[in-house]
Formats: sequence, structure tokens, C-alpha cells
Amino acid sequence: MSLSGLWEFAEGRTRILVALVIPAVLAVGGTVGLSILTMNATRELSANVRLTQDLVDGNVRTLSQAQRELLRLEDAVVDGPVDPDVLELRRSLAAQRIQEGTLDYQGRTLGDARLLARSRELAQVWRDGPDRQVQALVANPTSMSGADRVRLSSEIQELEGQYNTLVSEAENVRKQNAAVANNATAGLVSDTRLLLGGLVLTLVALAVLVAGMVYVLYAARRAQLVQTARLREARAQLQRTSVAVQATDNLVVVTDPKGHVEWVNDAFTRRTGYTLEEVEGRSPGRVLQGRDTDPETVRRMRESIRRQEPFTAEVLNYAKDGSRYWVSLDVSPIRDGDVVTGFVGVETDITNRRLTEENLRRAKETAEESAEAKQRFLASMSHEIRTPLNAVIGLTDLLQDTALDEQQRSYVSTAHQSGRHLLAIVNDILDFSALESGELEMESTSTDVRALVQDVCTMFTTKAERRGLSLWWSVDPDVPELVCSDLVRLRQVLINLVGNGLKFTERGGVRIRASYLAAAPLLRPDAETAPGTLVLEVVDTGMGIPADRLSRIFTAFAQGDASTTRTHGGTGLGLAICARIAQRLGGEIQVESTVGEGSSFTFSLPVLGCANGTAGATVGELEDEVVVVEDETHDLRLLLAEDDPVNQMVAIHMLRRLGIEADVAGDGIEALQALSAHRYDVVLMDVNMPNLDGVRATEQLRVRPGPQPRIIALTANAAEGDRERMLAAGMDDYLSKPYTLADLEKILAPVRAG
Repeated sequence: MSLSGLWEFAEGRTRILVALVIPAVLAVGGTVGLSILTMNATRELSANVRLTQDLVDGNVRTLSQAQRELLRLEDAVVDGPVDPDVLELRRSLAAQRIQEGTLDYQGRTLGDARLLARSRELAQVWRDGPDRQVQALVANPTSMSGADRVRLSSEIQELEGQYNTLVSEAENVRKQNAAVANNATAGLVSDTRLLLGGLVLTLVALAVLVAGMVYVLYAARRAQLVQTARLREARAQLQRTSVAVQATDNLVVVTDPKGHVEWVNDAFTRRTGYTLEEVEGRSPGRVLQGRDTDPETVRRMRESIRRQEPFTAEVLNYAKDGSRYWVSLDVSPIRDGDVVTGFVGVETDITNRRLTEENLRRAKETAEESAEAKQRFLASMSHEIRTPLNAVIGLTDLLQDTALDEQQRSYVSTAHQSGRHLLAIVNDILDFSALESGELEMESTSTDVRALVQDVCTMFTTKAERRGLSLWWSVDPDVPELVCSDLVRLRQVLINLVGNGLKFTERGGVRIRASYLAAAPLLRPDAETAPGTLVLEVVDTGMGIPADRLSRIFTAFAQGDASTTRTHGGTGLGLAICARIAQRLGGEIQVESTVGEGSSFTFSLPVLGCANGTAGATVGELEDEVVVVEDETHDLRLLLAEDDPVNQMVAIHMLRRLGIEADVAGDGIEALQALSAHRYDVVLMDVNMPNLDGVRATEQLRVRPGPQPRIIALTANAAEGDRERMLAAGMDDYLSKPYTLADLEKILAPVRAG
């Protein structure tokens, strides 16, 4: 009967309930029914309380047994001679009880994660200390002295005491849990007793308490439903908590000693698609590995399983649906004493990490290939441009020394200057590319700052005088005589800055000043080095740079005047190269400029002053020095190895201008044949030739016995490292195309003088 029907029954028969029989029957029936329901609920709650108590008692018993076995083990260690069998039995029983105290279900029965963690800590103490010592004693009963056995006994006693404390705490938890469960049951039992008392009174007051009995029946039924619902929720919560404790994102596999699967967790099934039934009894590798799995990694893992050793590895696996994934695998053996009873493997999915690493590797390879392709292109471009430039600059250089009218001389001079300008552009592009790729190596040598500044000024003196400009230079007295830096790069920066200043100056001139800022005073007069900052300042009185363009003046291919009608040429790479060289040397370049008044470029870089070395002259102490070289030249036997007919013609005419007649070879093979037939003082060896190039021809020549000629490399390759490569092949010097008559005369001068 439903609750609403019960209320209708009570309302429709109010008068009859006044009688004694019907109320009595209803009272008895209601009492019996309510009693049965209440007793059932009470039995159900009591059963759960007993189950909880049994689990807690079982845990406490396990810990107590571990404590007891430790006491027995301690007795076996310290009392009398060592009996290995008895000692091993005591140790095994203690190890078994201690291991049981660390299992996951112990935490659920304890209801306190702290106690389980403490039990596991004590188990680790046991394994790391007493267990190992006892095993050693079992293996060699005479290996431990009496004092050592006493100390071992003390360690076991201390561990037993800690287990005693743990048992006490567990007992307290058990009592608390039992008290909670018993209080709940006692409350319900008390309610039931009160209800039964009410029913007795109902029998006495038949008609008066009928309505009360109905109400009590309804209330009791509702209370029972609530309690049942709470009980079900408690069970569900317990199950969820258990799953949460066991669940992990890592894939866990437990195998037997041969590596066959015995158990996998849910994460394994979720990631691979294989259930326990599908993989049980099979090797994980047979199921998960595929064609792209590294065979060497597989071999190493199998070898570790065979040797029953722990191992780690990163391996490519395949899921059930064929998808690939990477895992970091950590496998450890499960030991029962000295016997391996299985393995536990924990796998972490590292697919995303490996994909990221692969993408980065491919991006790096692509970038390196692009950089290499760019360098190859620049080297090829340099060679292809320098080869015809050699003819243009060489022939125009020769033409300027012939009888020409004014117009012809102007044409030839313009062509010569255009060729030199194009060569400067090629050099700037190569330098900038090397700096951008990081392939331009910096050297640290002793550098005479005064000589450097004077040389650069001397280089530009003629150009400045031709344009009616002044060129000053000064070096402060406190600048060290020698500093440690890259002389070639310092010269390059200073040449670019001075040349840039002269190019954009119409009136006035350019001033160079070198100064030095010491970071700290020298601690000792005989100190070899002193740190400081070398400052090179180039100031011009030129057109100046607008303020809105100063921020990009050191940007590649940018100039102060970006309009198409600018009157000054250039690639816009000079200042960009200077800035990057300064950065590579650990310094910086700053610029200040006022339109119409001029610009000031300040190049600052950290240097070490060298105490040892020749003294340099200070400002006002420099005097012109005339060096007289006696003319002791002699006729040279010279072989020109050059495959390009135009460059052959240019070189022959230049050599004749120097009074030298040369033999010509068209490639490396002809050069070696000529050197076998005749003795030459000098070989001008082109590097890139058909059949046999200049580098290999030089290497073959250098292994021949007998006198060796001086070999000068001729090459249109001018990238970083080319000079070193030529010298390493056995060449004595290096002349880059295009070269002028003066360049050729200078490089041959030592041989002619010798």
C-alpha cells in the first residue's frame, strides 16, 4: 500500500478505529512490520560495522605480526651461534609481514593515508638496513662480529619499536572508526527500542495511538530510505576513492619473470586499446612494437629482462588501432628475497615531447641547409663576379698607364673606379653574410692602436686631399702601447667609418681620436694586463643624419637617405657590418648627428692592455721615416697556371709591365708537366681549373723531391677561411681576384728581392 492510500484508509475509517479489535490488529501489524524493517536495517548496518572492524583489525594484526616477527628475528640474530636456516626463516617471515603492511588495501582499511605512508617508510628502512645485513649474515654466518650483531640487534629493536608505535596509532584509528560505526548503529537501535515502547503503549491505548502508529510507520519508513540512500552513497564514495587512489596517467604493466603480462592498469587500456584479457600471458613487446621500433633498443630491453636487471628506455610503440606513440619506460624487477618473481613497468607517454624534438631537429636541419645553400650561392656569386672583374680592373689599371687623351683617361678611370666599387660591394655582402651566419672568426692579437690609426689615415690621405678635405688623427697618451684585440676587424671598422665620413662630407673634414677608459687601476706595476675600454671616435663635418633615421642607420641595406635620388652610392652594409663586428668583439657603436653640422660615430670595445711589447709613439712624437730598399731584384722564372684566356692576358701584360716574362699552363696537369720539365722560382696558381685544380696540383707538387717554387694562389673565392685553406694545402701566399698591378708587384717583391 502506498503512503497516500494509507492516509485515505485512516481518514475513511476513523469511527471504526474507535473499536478495540481493529486498532489492536493494526497496532500489532504495524508494530511487527516496523520491527522487521528496523531489525533488517540494524543487521545491515551492524554487518558493515563488523566488516570495517574486521578490515581494521586485519591491518593491525598484520602490523602486529610484523612487530612480532622482528622480535623473533632479533632473538635469532643476537642469541648464540648463527643458524642460517632459522635466521633466513625469521627474516623471510618479517619481510613478508612488512611487505603486506605496505599494500594499497591496507590504506583503505586503515582509512588514514598517513599511516600507510609511515608503514611504507618503515618497510624502506627495513629493506635498506636490517634486511640487507641479515641476508649478508645468512650468506656468510662468520662475516659479522659480535659487536656488529649487537648493533644489528639494536637496529631491529629500534625498527620494532617504531612498528609498535605504528600499531598503537593504528589501534587508535581502529577504535575511532569502530566508535563511529557503533554510535550510528546504537543510535538506530535506540530509536527502534523507543518505537517498540511506543507500540506497547499503543496496545494499551488502542484507538488513541492508531494515528500515531501510522505516523510512526511512515516516519520510520522514510528514515530507513534515507539511511539506505546514505549507505549506498557511502559505498559508492568508497569505490570512487579506491579507483582514484589506484588510477594514474602512467601506463603500468606487471609481468612474470619471463616478461609475460599478468596485469595492466586502466591507463594502459585507454592508451593502447588492449584489455587485460587481450595481452595477458603475452610479451608487451610482441603486442606493442612495430616496424619502426628501434631494434637496438628492443635488443637491450630483452637482454635486461633475461638478466633480470632494471632498465630505462624510450621506445616507439603502436596502439591497437595502429597509431604510433612514444613512451619513456622504467622497468624494475619484483624480488622475493633473491628471487625475481616478476617485473613492473611504468610507461610515461612522451609522444608530444618527441614530436616537438623532431620538429625542432627538422627545423634546425632546414635552417642549416638554407644557410649552407646561401653560403654556396654567395661563394659561387663571388667567384663568378670576381673572375670578369679581374679582367676589368686589371685591364683598366694597365690602360691608365698608357698614352690616352683626356676623354679616354676619364672613361678608363670611371670604368676602373666602377670595378673597384663593385668589388667593394661583393666584399661587403660576403662579410655581412659571414657575420650573420656566425662563421666569421675573431682573433685576439697584439694591436698597436697608434700604428692602426696612422695607417688608416695614410690610406685615405690622397682621397681627402683630392676632395679638398682635412683628415686629422690623435691618440691620447693613456692609450696602452699594445692592446689585445682583432687587428683585422678593428682596421675594417675604422676604414668603414672613415670612408663613410669622407663620402658624406663636402666641406671641412674628418677627425679620428683614440682614447682609453681604465676599468680599474693596475694593482702592480709589473701586471701583464689591465682591463679597460678602447674608444675610437670618428667625427665628420658632413651633411648629418636626420633624427628619425638614426634608429636604423646600422640596419642592413639601410642608408641615411633612402630616396631614389640620393647622390651617394653604396649597399647600406658598411655600418651594419661595423655594428656586428663590434658586437662580436663585445663592444658597441653609437652615433650622434645634427643635420647640416655632421656626425660622430663612437666605437667602444673592452680590451686588455699588453704590458709587454714595443713602445708606440704618442701624439706629437711621430716622425716620418724613410726606408730605402736597395734594388737587388733579379730575373724570375715564373709559371702562370690560369685556365681563363682573358685572365691569362691580363696577368701576362701586368707581368711584362713588371719586366717578367711568364710561361702559361691551362690547368693543373699542364702546370705539373711544366714544373717537371723546368725549374721555376714562382708559380701563380689559379685555384679553380679544369682537370686538376690548383689545390690538388699544389698537394701533388709538394710531395715531389727536390727544390720547390714559391706558390701564390690566385682565386676569385674570398669567403672566410679561403686563405687558411690555401695555405694548409701548401701554398705560400694568397692573391685574391681581382688584383691590380700594385697588388701583383707587392706580392712578388720578396721573391725578386731575394
